[in-house]
Amino acid sequence: MKKRFLLLIIFIMFLFSLITFILIFNYLDPYQYKIFAIISITFTFILGTSSILSIVLYFFKKIYYRWRVYVYHVLSSFRQWFLMSLFILSLIIFNLMWASLLLTWWLMLLIFMFLELFIQNLENN
Repeated sequence: MKKRFLLLIIFIMFLFSLITFILIFNYLDPYQYKIFAIISITFTFILGTSSILSIVLYFFKKIYYRWRVYVYHVLSSFRQWFLMSLFILSLIIFNLMWASLLLTWWLMLLIFMFLELFIQNLENN
């Protein structure tokens, strides 16, 4: 698979998640469909942030590796920002549940960092 095609797919995914996010905010009554609204907003938030920020991280990696980037750089960028958006969403959920402590933030960050290191280790073997 080509890098440009994969980046185009990720950008299209960002556009669709942004359009869905806007449509949900404008046309969905969150008081009537509470569970559907929460699930769809979190899903579009995770996909939107991970896709656009993975493209940004890909371009930083392109500069860092002196324009020698491959498909696995794109995939790793998407995976890293997917985990980071899950971390941000978990921080928001902890804050809404009044369980927002500095220790929980550090533990969640540590869990996601170890998960990323585990996945990178599996890729290299």
